[in-house]
Amino acid sequence: MTALAKVQTGLGAMMLGGRSKGKAVVGNALVEKVRERQENDFYPTPPEVFEALFRRFPHLAGTRIWDPECGDGVPARVMESHGCKVIGTDLIDRGYGTGGVNFLSVVRPKAGTIITNPAYDKDHPASFIEHAMRMHITEMWLLLKSTYWHAANRQGLYRRHRPKWKLELTWRPDFLGLNRPTMECAWFGWHIDHTRPETYHDLLAKPSMDNLDLFAPDPSGRVVHYRNDNDNDDAKPDLFPGHAATPDIAAKTG
Repeated sequence: MTALAKVQTGLGAMMLGGRSKGKAVVGNALVEKVRERQENDFYPTPPEVFEALFRRFPHLAGTRIWDPECGDGVPARVMESHGCKVIGTDLIDRGYGTGGVNFLSVVRPKAGTIITNPAYDKDHPASFIEHAMRMHITEMWLLLKSTYWHAANRQGLYRRHRPKWKLELTWRPDFLGLNRPTMECAWFGWHIDHTRPETYHDLLAKPSMDNLDLFAPDPSGRVVHYRNDNDNDDAKPDLFPGHAATPDIAAKTG
């Protein structure tokens, strides 16, 4: 029997609570399909989402960054490729960073800058923003739905903690790996010194990842951090065609 031909899902509905109903074509029959939310609201972020942010704001490179919902570590590898020292924590241990850490219970920040894709369970991002501001985080970037603030019950939060930046992705990230992404996303950025009554808007183009292999194994079995040649994007528009990423000199031993 032939397998699934088409599936239409509402990722936004799943990531904000509940289940997503869709229609699927199996053989010649049209059937209803209900897609359950991912366990623990884990929707891995494609690496190009973080790469786009770092290309737009190169001042983030080489800094100490806390990813308090680090997931499987893919975003951290992107940030490390830009020379960052990443402190990864998460409520669930997925093999990277320190598991069992509830961000909302942390009293002292582990770095002055936070960059993460927070879980979308219920209105977790609102609690996340409030808690980060109580800790006086210097700079914070959260990946959220582009329309996150389009809700009456979030206007108070917006007035209290107005983001400095909204950078809309010009593509839809494929969180489920189905090649049918549906959700529009944006990076929202806060800075402790931002007191003006406006948010700056811009667009982020989807970066090419062809010249960057973040996950190539080292023959010696060591864990190697790779230098990101995309840091020289302005100087080298055509970045090392067919050239593999270059191992950092200070490789970590396993």
